[in-house]
Amino acid sequence: MIFTQLLVVITSVMLWWFIKPKHTFGKITLVVAVCIVSNLLLIYGLTEPLYERFHVYLVVGILQGFMLYTALIVAIIWLVYHQLFKHSFSPKRLRVVAVVIYIGIVSLAVFNAYSPVVHHITVTTNKLLNKPMTIALASDTHLGRWFGNRQLNKLASLIALQHPDVVMLAGDIMNDTTYYYDKNNMHEQLSKLHAPLGVYAVLGNHDYSGNQVKIANAVADAGINVIDNKSVLLDDSVWLVGRSDETDPMRPKAAKLLTQVDTNKPVIFLEHSPTAMNEISALPVDLHLSGHTHGGQIFPMTILIHWLQPLVHGAKQMDGTEFLVTSGYGFGAVPFRLGTRSEIWIIKLQSTS
Repeated sequence: MIFTQLLVVITSVMLWWFIKPKHTFGKITLVVAVCIVSNLLLIYGLTEPLYERFHVYLVVGILQGFMLYTALIVAIIWLVYHQLFKHSFSPKRLRVVAVVIYIGIVSLAVFNAYSPVVHHITVTTNKLLNKPMTIALASDTHLGRWFGNRQLNKLASLIALQHPDVVMLAGDIMNDTTYYYDKNNMHEQLSKLHAPLGVYAVLGNHDYSGNQVKIANAVADAGINVIDNKSVLLDDSVWLVGRSDETDPMRPKAAKLLTQVDTNKPVIFLEHSPTAMNEISALPVDLHLSGHTHGGQIFPMTILIHWLQPLVHGAKQMDGTEFLVTSGYGFGAVPFRLGTRSEIWIIKLQSTS
């Protein structure tokens, strides 16, 4: 509620400055209209149990928030211009600049969300590995209203171009339900993910939303092995251990899962969240893969999230374990990324010997 009223103030001020209503009636109408529309969207967002309407409200809210970014940038441009040339922009020119900046911010945020980049990293282990293993990692597809068949087809194509030995998905495959997955027949596109050693996935917090059984079945039907709290030996040389999300009340300790494997071989630990770094680093795990953070997704959360997570994005070695956190291939409730970008990681695991 407070967030909505703050957006009402921001939007009203920006539109007031842009439109410049001359009469009292116009000024009152502008503020009342923004207030009514914003609060009706809030009510609309709260009247549906699956949160899909709430996501629509969030999209509009983020677009309103981008107005604040526009205002700050325009103010900085005006100040710099005024200091350099000792005179100000004309009001009309400044409004044109504001429109261009706003369109630029929205366009960049959409581009970052839907235009993935492929990162490469090499990870070494001192355990015996007969030949290097190439792993494709993606996470947080959040299949739903804003993300579906076209993006899945692109994911399969980009991964196929890298020729990985194995593909791993680090959770939040669906955005809370399989409703849009089923409605838009995403099964056909998800089934395109292939690799010689298989495709493996764990579930994330949005998968553990009360629909985890249905989501796991849908993922398995697409030919993907769901390995929550299971382990599998890849190519008779590397152990892959999967763990359920921390929202799972039955989630086991990592040490218990490692009793299922031979830790003299390289061990890859796959789970959704990177919050268990201290727990994992004390164990004979060579590579820990996760997602969940979205890298903060939208500025300023891209900065603030560093206070909440031990590793927000990228790789970090800790006590002999290499940790890698992807910001995700998709996004959360809103189809925007500002300060982050959709991504896939290609990891080459090799032995030092």
